[in-house]
Amino acid sequence: MNVIRKILSTEMLSPDLDDRRRIRQFADLLRQFSDSADFDPATDTRFRATMNSVYIGSTIVGNCDGTFTGVRRERSHVLASKDDRYCLTRNAGNLDAQVVHLGSEFKLRPGALTLFKLDEPFHSADTSSHTQFSCVYLPAAALRVMVPGVDDVVGRELEPGGALSLAMDYSDILIKHPGAVDEAGMAAAAHLLDLAALGLGARGDLAITAQRGGLRAVRLKAVLMILENRFVEPDFSAQKLAAAAGLSERYVNELLYEAGAGFSARLIELRLRKAADLLARGERRISDIAFECGFNDLSYFNRCFRRRFGLTPTAARGK
Repeated sequence: MNVIRKILSTEMLSPDLDDRRRIRQFADLLRQFSDSADFDPATDTRFRATMNSVYIGSTIVGNCDGTFTGVRRERSHVLASKDDRYCLTRNAGNLDAQVVHLGSEFKLRPGALTLFKLDEPFHSADTSSHTQFSCVYLPAAALRVMVPGVDDVVGRELEPGGALSLAMDYSDILIKHPGAVDEAGMAAAAHLLDLAALGLGARGDLAITAQRGGLRAVRLKAVLMILENRFVEPDFSAQKLAAAAGLSERYVNELLYEAGAGFSARLIELRLRKAADLLARGERRISDIAFECGFNDLSYFNRCFRRRFGLTPTAARGK
């Protein structure tokens, strides 16, 4: 698991720069720091900003404090980043912010939260020249399994308090004490996901397991869903599966083995079942079917198919 810490501050800039050049240079550095959004600097005060981020696998915690009047995630950011995660954000300032997302416009009061979809643009404008917020990026596939109706709470103000505020408090602690992340590893990301799921509406058995901690059954379901959706990708790997689920590769392998089979066995089984189904339907070329199912070696596909079904792909055609 990779833990990466990033800090960007105007304190890193040369003190000899005028404000215009400070803003331009900071904007250049921001594009290297994060491709998630642009900012609108305040015009009535000297520009300053500090941004902190801690990457825990595919989960990110971060905060921002600066003289901005707004933050914008444009369509260009969406297309460039290809990021489909959810972003849980808290207004850490003292005044309201006006937010536009998914066709809705709403007020985000101090301490209140909202959930963004990063595959859609958004805009947040503050009523002052000082912007403060904290955020947690959460893997989409895992959160959708844990909270099936999660998209219903996107793009509106969420009341402070409860598990959501606790998740944000926890993320702030992780930023202030990055050494704890090195020690806790993916457990920290798992705790954030549990808290967010509870606060966003996990119900029934999912809520009970989240409250108890662990969520192994729910996380296994998320892992299997991702695998079933992406097994035809020729280069799909256990590492990519773990990243999509927001878990460590070791943890994903443990979940799969506990459920009866490891990653490679499940991947081959899914590909072979799909190939058998396609062969039974018609007269397409065997090589086309093999490649469509994720195999990039026809001889290997033939061997696997015969070992699994007891006959060659040619003999299986139409059956």
